[in-house]
Amino acid sequence: MPEIRVEKLSTSYGKQHILKNVDFIAETGKISVLLGPSGAGKTTLLRCIAGLSKQEEGKIFFDEKDVSDLTPPERKISMIFQNAALFEHTRIKDNIAYGLHKLGYGDSEIEQMVHSSAAALHIEHLLERYPGQLSGGERQRASIARAIVRRPSTLLLDEPFSSLDARLSEELCDEMIRLQKNSGMTMIMVTHDQKEAMRMGDVIALMNEGRIVSCGTPSELYDSPPDLFTAQFIGIPKINVIRRESALFARLKDYYHLSDNVASFGLRPDSFMIKEDADGICEVTRCSFGGGAYEIHALCLDTPLVIISSEPFSRGTRFQICAPQEKVLRFDEKGLCVTG
Repeated sequence: MPEIRVEKLSTSYGKQHILKNVDFIAETGKISVLLGPSGAGKTTLLRCIAGLSKQEEGKIFFDEKDVSDLTPPERKISMIFQNAALFEHTRIKDNIAYGLHKLGYGDSEIEQMVHSSAAALHIEHLLERYPGQLSGGERQRASIARAIVRRPSTLLLDEPFSSLDARLSEELCDEMIRLQKNSGMTMIMVTHDQKEAMRMGDVIALMNEGRIVSCGTPSELYDSPPDLFTAQFIGIPKINVIRRESALFARLKDYYHLSDNVASFGLRPDSFMIKEDADGICEVTRCSFGGGAYEIHALCLDTPLVIISSEPFSRGTRFQICAPQEKVLRFDEKGLCVTG
C-alpha cells in the first residue's frame, strides 16, 4: 500500500490560483482527509493525485515512484465521486464488474470478485437489480463496491456521502472505515463536513485558499490548533473567541495570565464549568437540547458565548463561568497560536 507524497504542487484556472505550493503526505494504510470550506482546493488536489487534473508545478509520488506524468489507469487507483456514476440500463452486478474483462480476469474469477465486493457492502441481494430500483444509499454502496472490486491499494473519495441523509452518511462512513482497516489500503477523502472528517480521518489536512494550513490527528487539531482559523473551523459548536477589545477579555486577562502579545483567546464550549449566581456576569439568552447535553447561549458582559452543559438553564438566568487554564487557546495578531 503506497505512501502518497505531494511536493510543491501548484495549479491555476486562468488567473485564479487554485493550489499554491502544496506539500502533503497520505501515510500508508491510513485514512487521510482533505477538509476545508468550498473553494479551498480540496477536489483539485484530489484530482491531481488521481491524474484527472494536471498540476502546473510540483511532483506527485507513490512511494518513491514519480507518477506526475502518468495517466489515471497507470496510477492504479480507484475513485468514488459524490454522485454514484452507475450505468442505468445495466444490472448492478455488471456495473460492479465493468472493465474486469479488459484487465484479463476470467468469468468465474469475475463472479467471485463481484460477490465478494458486494458482500463487503451488504448488497448481494441487489446484484440482479438496476440502478433505478435502488435507493440513494444503495446506489452509493454499489458505486463503492465497483471501486473496491479490483482490491486497489489506493482509494480516493470526493465527498462521497454529501448527497445522503445524516443516518446513511454515518452508516457508510463506518462501512468505509471497516473496509479500510480490513484491507489496509491507503485512502484519501475530500469533505467540507468536519463531523465526517473527525469520524473517519486518521489524519486531517485542513485547507484554505489553495493551501494546507494545518495537519494532524482529529484530537490534535481540536485540542492544540496551530492557528485561529483551525480552531474556528474544527469543533461543533464552534469555539468561543474572546477578543482583546472586549470587556470580557479585560475581565479575564489577569485570571488567565494573558501576555501583551495575546490578541484573542479561545475556549471550547465543553471547557466551561458554570454556576448559577444572581450577580454573575453572564446571562442566558437561549437554551436548547442537543441530545445528551444542553447548548447554552449566553451574553457575558459584551461577548456572546456558547456553553455545553449537562443541566438546562432558563432564559434570563445569570451565572458565573470558569474554565481551566490548560483549556485556554491563545492567539496573536496574525491568528497564530502562542503561549503565555
